[in-house]
Amino acid sequence: MTRVRWAASVALLVLLAGQAGPAHAQVEPEPPSPVPQGGPPETAEPAMQEQTSLTVASLRVLGAEARTRDLVAQTSGLSEGQSIQLPRSEAIAEAIRAIYELRLFSDVRIYQENRTEDSVGLVIEVFPEPRLGELRLQGMDRSDRSDVENRLPLLLGRPVRPGDIERSVQIIKDHYAEDGYLNADVNIVRNTLPSGQMRVVMQVDRGDKVKIDEIEFEGNEAFSDRNLRKQFEENKPRSWWRFWRNATFDPDALADDLDMVTDYYGENGYYDARITGYETRETDDGDVVLEVSVTEGTQYYVRDIEWAGNTIYPDEVLSQRLGFEEGDVFNTRRLEENLQGNREGSDVAGLYMDRGYLQFNAQPSIRVVGEDSLDIDIDIREGDTYDFGNITIAGNTKTKDHVVRRELYTVPGQTFSRSAIQESIRRLMQLNYFSQESLGAGPSLDVDDSERRVNLTYNLEEVGSDQLELSGTWGRFGLVLQLGFQFNNFSTQSMFDGSAWRPLPSGDGQRLGINIRTNGTFFQSYSLSFTEPWFRGRPNPVGGSVSFTQFSREPVSIGPTRSRDGTFTQISSNLFFERRLTWPDDNFNLSFGVGYQYWRNDRGLLSSLPEGVNQTVTYSQALTRNSLDNPMFPRQGSRIRLSAEIAPPIGDLVQYHKWRFNTNWNIPVGERFSFGFGTNFGYIGSITGENVSFERFEVGGTLFDFSGYQFGTEPVTMRGYPARVIGPRETLRGQVTPVGGRILNKYTSEFRVKAVESQQLQAAPYLYLDAANTWDGFNTYNPSELYRSAGVGVKLFLPIVGMIEFNYGYNFDTFVPFQSGESGVPGWRFQFSLGQGQQRQ
Repeated sequence: MTRVRWAASVALLVLLAGQAGPAHAQVEPEPPSPVPQGGPPETAEPAMQEQTSLTVASLRVLGAEARTRDLVAQTSGLSEGQSIQLPRSEAIAEAIRAIYELRLFSDVRIYQENRTEDSVGLVIEVFPEPRLGELRLQGMDRSDRSDVENRLPLLLGRPVRPGDIERSVQIIKDHYAEDGYLNADVNIVRNTLPSGQMRVVMQVDRGDKVKIDEIEFEGNEAFSDRNLRKQFEENKPRSWWRFWRNATFDPDALADDLDMVTDYYGENGYYDARITGYETRETDDGDVVLEVSVTEGTQYYVRDIEWAGNTIYPDEVLSQRLGFEEGDVFNTRRLEENLQGNREGSDVAGLYMDRGYLQFNAQPSIRVVGEDSLDIDIDIREGDTYDFGNITIAGNTKTKDHVVRRELYTVPGQTFSRSAIQESIRRLMQLNYFSQESLGAGPSLDVDDSERRVNLTYNLEEVGSDQLELSGTWGRFGLVLQLGFQFNNFSTQSMFDGSAWRPLPSGDGQRLGINIRTNGTFFQSYSLSFTEPWFRGRPNPVGGSVSFTQFSREPVSIGPTRSRDGTFTQISSNLFFERRLTWPDDNFNLSFGVGYQYWRNDRGLLSSLPEGVNQTVTYSQALTRNSLDNPMFPRQGSRIRLSAEIAPPIGDLVQYHKWRFNTNWNIPVGERFSFGFGTNFGYIGSITGENVSFERFEVGGTLFDFSGYQFGTEPVTMRGYPARVIGPRETLRGQVTPVGGRILNKYTSEFRVKAVESQQLQAAPYLYLDAANTWDGFNTYNPSELYRSAGVGVKLFLPIVGMIEFNYGYNFDTFVPFQSGESGVPGWRFQFSLGQGQQRQ
C-alpha cells in the first residue's frame, strides 16, 4: 500500500509538466517523438496550473514484453479518445494502482507526450519484477524445510517482489519461534541466473532455544515465588526433575499465564490483586529471566449475600448452592462456577435450567465494605420456562435412530432440563458407537421463543465398535492361535435383508461374539455369545453364551521317562437377564443368571482338577451402580458391583458359594487428567462344609497370559507379576502347583492422561500402583500381607482391533516362581494385553 501511494504521487508530479510555465513549476522530461524503447525522455514541458480537460490521443507502454503490453494497457483503464483532467487526474492515479495490483512490476510511471491544446499522448513505463528461477533454503533440516516450503509466497516462474521476500522471512522466523527459537536469523542472497531469472538463497540460522532460566516476582507477600510460578501453565522455568517438559519461553502464552496468577490470587480472597507489569532480562547464555510485578491488595472475606429477582427458589436455597457463608474467604472461581456451572452440576444455574428456565441469568456485583469485607449482590432474571421440542438424530450412518433415542432423556414435550441433556450424553458414551468429540460438543440447540420450545439435534459421528482379535500365545499347550470377532452393534432383525449385509447386518445395538482357539488336533476351543440390550423395548439386557473346549494330551513330561496323556473336555453355558432400576436412581442395575458347566478330566490330565466327570449348576445375582462417563477411558464417575453365585449341592453336582464386591472410583484432575482407585474383594466358601475343589482365585499376569488354560478357576490380573504366581500352592503328583485362593483382596490405583482422542486412535498413558493377595482360608488370612507393584503403561483403542494395553511394572515383593527362567526377585517386567485389554478385576 505504501508503494502505491508513492507511485500515485509521482504520477501526479509527472502530469504537472507542461509546454511552458513559470520558473518555479516542476518539470518532467518529455520523450522525443518517436520515443525509443528504454529510458525516460530528455526534454521537458512546463506544467499547467489550471485543470484542463484533454483527450487521450495516443497510449503507449514501455518496459514490458510484447505479450504483456496489451495486459498493462487494458488494466490501466486508459484508452485513446478518453477524456481526462490535468494536472490532477483520478484516472491516472487509478491506472497506477491497478497496474501495481498485477503484482508483476516493481515501479510504474506515466508520462505525457505530444500535448496540444485539447489532446495529449500518454506513455506508461513499467519496471518488471525479476522472476524466480531457483529457491534454496540453507541451514534447515528436512522436516523444517518441508513444513515451510509450501507456505512461502515465493513460487518458481513468478515475479520476486520485495514484499514476498519479507513475508517469507517472517514465516521462517515464526516457524522456529513456535519451537522456542526466538532469535532465528534469515539472510537473503540474490543472484541472477544466465536465463535472466533470479536465484534466491535464504540462509537460515535458527540459533538456540530461548528458555526460561527463572521467574521472579516483586511485590508478593502473601504467596511465595514458588507458589506463583506453579500457576504458570506454558512458561515454566527449567528444572532438573521436569525432564519430560521443555522450559521454552513462549511469549504468545505469557498473557494467559499471568492471568492464571491473578486468578490464583482471586481464589484466595485477593479481589484487587493485579499484575502491574513484567519484563524479560537476557542471561549470559541467551536464556531469559522473567520479572513480574504484583500488587496484591487486601485479602477479603464474605460479609453478606443478597439475592434479587428470585421467585422460584428462596434465598436460603440459592445461598446454599453458592457455597459461601459469612466470614468465608472470598473466592472468584467458586463464585463463578457455583453460580453458572460446576462439574458436579450443583450450581445455581442448574437449579433453574433443570426446571426449564433456559434463559436464566444471574449477574453478581461485588461491593467492598470496610477494610477487608465484601458484599455480594446477585440480580437474577428467571425468564420463562421452555419445553423440549423436536429431537433430531444426525450423523448416525450405521446405528439406527431407535437405538440412539432409547438412550435419551430428552423427550419432546417434557420440560427442558440441562441434567437430562448431560445424562443423555453419558448414556450415548456408554454405547461406544460414536466419537467422544461429537458427543462432548453436546447437541445443537434451536430455541423457538414464540413457542417456548428448544429443538435439539444430536450431531453424531460413527466410529468402529466391532473388534477383530487375531493372536497367538505360547503356554502349557504350546502355540495356540486365536481368532475372535466381537460385533457390538449387530442386528438380527436385518439378517434376512440382503441389502443389510455390508458386510454384516448392523445398527440395532446387539452384541455377538465368536471366538476360536486351536493349535490343531491337540487343543480346540469354541465360544459363542449374544446379548440383546433392550429386551422387548425396555432397558433390560438378555443374553447367553456357550463354549466347548477339548484337548487330548499335554506336551510336557512329568518324570524322566513318563508323559501324561488323556482327554479333557469342558462344556459351559449360561443365560442372564438384567433390569435397570429407577430407585435409588436409574444408574442401578439388577442382574440374574443361571449357568451349567461340565468337566471331564480323563486320567487326571489336569492335575488341578479332580479326575472324572464333574458338573455344576449355578445361580447368580448382582446389584450394580454405574455412573462412569466412559466405559473404556473413564474420567469421572464410579462403578460399584456386589454379586453372589451359588452352586447348590444337588446330587453329585459340585457345590460352593462365591461373593464378589468390586468398586471403581474416578476423579477428574483438570481437563485431561484423572485419578482412579479400585478395590476387589472376593470369597468362595462351601455350602455343605466339604472341600471346594473348583472356583479359586488365581492372581497375577494379564488376561492374555491366562488365555486358553483357566479351568475351574477365576483369573485375577495383577500387573508386574507373572500369571498365577500369587496365592496358595499344593504338591500334586510330585510337583508344586498354584491352586489359587478362596479369599481375595486387591487394590489398584491409576493416574491417567487422555493424550489422544480421535476417530482413528484413542490413547491414555498412566502411572499405576497395585497390591493384591489371595488366601486359602480365614486361618491364613492376613490383609496386610499384599504383593505390591508399580509402573507405567498405556491403553490404546483402535477400531477393529479393540483395546491394546502395554505396561512396564516393578514387583516390590519376592514371589516363588513355578516356571523355568523366572527368579522371583523384585524387578521390572513388560506385559501386554490384546483385544479386551487388561481388565481391572
